Amino acid sequence: MSVIDLPLKYFRARTATANASEIDREGGMYGFGVISGASIITRGEALGHDLWVDADFLSDVTAAGNAKHTGLKARFTHPGLSSDGLGTYLGKVHNLRTEGDQVLGDLHFQESATKTPDGNLADYVMQLAEDAPEDFGISIVFDHDIAASELHTLENTQGGRFVSPDEDNKNNYPHARLQQLRAADVVDSPAANPDGLFHREQQIAQDAEGLFEFAFGLSDERPTLQALSVDGDRIKAAVSRFLSRHNLSLVKEAEPMADAVEAPEVPAAPEVTRETFSAELQRFITAFGADGGVWFAEGKSFEDCQSLQLSALRAEVEALTAERDDLQARIAAVDLGESQPEQFGDGTTNEKPQARNLSEGFQSRIRINGASRN
Repeated sequence: MSVIDLPLKYFRARTATANASEIDREGGMYGFGVISGASIITRGEALGHDLWVDADFLSDVTAAGNAKHTGLKARFTHPGLSSDGLGTYLGKVHNLRTEGDQVLGDLHFQESATKTPDGNLADYVMQLAEDAPEDFGISIVFDHDIAASELHTLENTQGGRFVSPDEDNKNNYPHARLQQLRAADVVDSPAANPDGLFHREQQIAQDAEGLFEFAFGLSDERPTLQALSVDGDRIKAAVSRFLSRHNLSLVKEAEPMADAVEAPEVPAAPEVTRETFSAELQRFITAFGADGGVWFAEGKSFEDCQSLQLSALRAEVEALTAERDDLQARIAAVDLGESQPEQFGDGTTNEKPQARNLSEGFQSRIRINGASRN
């Protein structure tokens, strides 16, 4: 896991490329079978995550998988909330490579996969890949580098809105970024899904898009639904009644309302680059120390940070003043003895004759000098 203990992500390949010629039941690095050319991850939308898998992500997955010299761990389905995957271990994925919009790899089965509590899982997976390759797929398990993903979003934000540099990312989903690759788990899909793993989920999304466009009046074409068992006309009527009941109307963003007050023009936000982002972060750290980095990450403005620092300094001054006053009070309470020095003896002054004679001579000279001036 990452430092802040983020949940694991599970991204699945849309379909596998395995066929009978790519399956060797007695081959592989361990001698218990291998499926060559299995799809590990595919460029495009990570369904259910609102994230986009781009070419950089494919490249990172390939590099991370090949960096594991003993291979990338593979299991039969993902561990559940009440299970840790024990007894579902299949083997290791080796030789990851990027081909077009996919990362492919070779799944080498180990002996333990033939002797699991649920039977011979290696044989089951290879049989499934032979009989129904369209129902066979792999899902990677990884830690998502959220900071890198957010930085990519900042670098591609225009006018306060993220615009994906990948033209196929029509919905401008944030781009996924890999922090650590953990496993590649084998998954299957229902037999009623004839066009490949997660085709049904993709079809549902396509059906929903067409249905909403029709229901909200964005399209006059009645959609032909394949995965959704609903009537488009009834949905459109229901939406119309809902809008009428709540006195709502739909207006496209590019079409201002006739009675709308023209809003003042807002200057476009300055473009954020990696250099400006790093410079701004350094400005906070230089001004406020380690707290500056924390405050910057929390989205506080420079003025907010100055206020926080000023409050902290005032509190520190008040604490030091109180400490000083306390010390002064304690010093004043210390008993230093009598205010007048003690005298010892009989109290009489025994002035030495020589000193007295010198004093009298000095006084005489003063009087003589004074008389001569007069």
